Amino acid sequence: MSIKEIKSATLYKEYAVEIPYQEINGIIDEKINEIQPTVSIPGFRKGKAPISIVRKKYEDNIISEAIERLVQDKTKNLLDEKNLKPFIQPRVDLKKFEKNQPIEVEIKINLEPEIKLKDFKKIDLTNYEINLDKQIIDKNYKEFLNNQKKYTPITNSREIKKTDRVILNLSSENETVPDFLKSQKNLPIIINSELQILPDLGSKLLSKKLKKGDKDKIGLDISKSIKSDKEFIADFDIEIVEIEEPAPFKVDKEFLEKNGLKNEEELKNNLENNLKSQYENGIKQIEKKQLMDVLDKEHQFDLPQGIVDQEFSDIWHRIEHAKKDNKLDDDDKKLTDDKLKKRYEKISKRRVKLSILLQFIAKEQKISVDEKELTNGMMAYASQYPGQEKQIIEYFKKNPSAIETVRGPILEEKVINSVISSSNIVKKKITKTEYENLEKKTFDVSKD
Repeated sequence: MSIKEIKSATLYKEYAVEIPYQEINGIIDEKINEIQPTVSIPGFRKGKAPISIVRKKYEDNIISEAIERLVQDKTKNLLDEKNLKPFIQPRVDLKKFEKNQPIEVEIKINLEPEIKLKDFKKIDLTNYEINLDKQIIDKNYKEFLNNQKKYTPITNSREIKKTDRVILNLSSENETVPDFLKSQKNLPIIINSELQILPDLGSKLLSKKLKKGDKDKIGLDISKSIKSDKEFIADFDIEIVEIEEPAPFKVDKEFLEKNGLKNEEELKNNLENNLKSQYENGIKQIEKKQLMDVLDKEHQFDLPQGIVDQEFSDIWHRIEHAKKDNKLDDDDKKLTDDKLKKRYEKISKRRVKLSILLQFIAKEQKISVDEKELTNGMMAYASQYPGQEKQIIEYFKKNPSAIETVRGPILEEKVINSVISSSNIVKKKITKTEYENLEKKTFDVSKD
């Protein structure tokens, strides 16, 4: 066996390994001798066929198994010989295989970093508690009631109002217009809503002072629909089918029974609890981000370059697809490719660093995910897909590697909770405004 180092980077090695084919032959012979007593070949009694004939019949089926076994052995020998401690399972790529020719493989090894953990008792963390006053809770309740509004057709002939919902027919003969927009029948448009099929459709309808039954032609910007960075105005034919106005909503007996509520007070309590829960979940994400920032700052160690490169490659692949589909984040759109690459190179390093660090903490503190936690995690994941729970659980059973998508987040949460419980916690009450400012500051990507 010949070994040649072809690449060396921080905590990363690549080797070109050439293995004589005779070693493959040796493993094949061993396997053939093992199965020969059990095989049946026409013209021979069971187990009595000559080795040469057994080999001719079964060699091709055994080769892949023999190569895998040999490569595993050679990888282990390489690690022992070079005294290398891999952080993850070495990656082995078969570069060349021809019968009776040396086998060529590349072995890529990400090495284990040296980490010295910070004394978590010396880490200061803030535990936030939000104070939602009566005014905020009442406003949330009014917004809920407002969102429940129903619309009823107007009985008089009048122009469209800002608060109306309009039912219309929309069509265009412009070839650039996507097919799904070329003809829309009985399309509902809430005039003052930001969620519309085309930008400014509501405001354009309002400015035309149209009435029920009116037909007109308007120009609309379809740039987002055709994924263009430049404005593109297309003409549309409009017919107003119906104009509807909002009807006052009341929490009546029918509404309460439909939603399984005893009275309006129970509705108010549920909405208040839901609101608090939303902010509490947001606070958890803020606290997690702040903890990760502290762990990142307090621990300095080399990263396996191969893992960093792979992480960046995966991220950049998604970024390029987002650019192609015009789905890049607004903040990313402002950057040149060079600056965008620098941003995501930094993000890649941070992700790898924190992932390694959390794994190391888990190992040091003997934190793991037991079978019960894993089962509960899989059930929770499956519950996100109503009606498909059984199929998803079966998929996990048949694909053990997929279970890591469940195990990973559970382990991460346990490690984070362990670090927090050991840290110096300072409690702080904040207002809704303070929360919003804190959230904005914590997740400000412009500083990345």
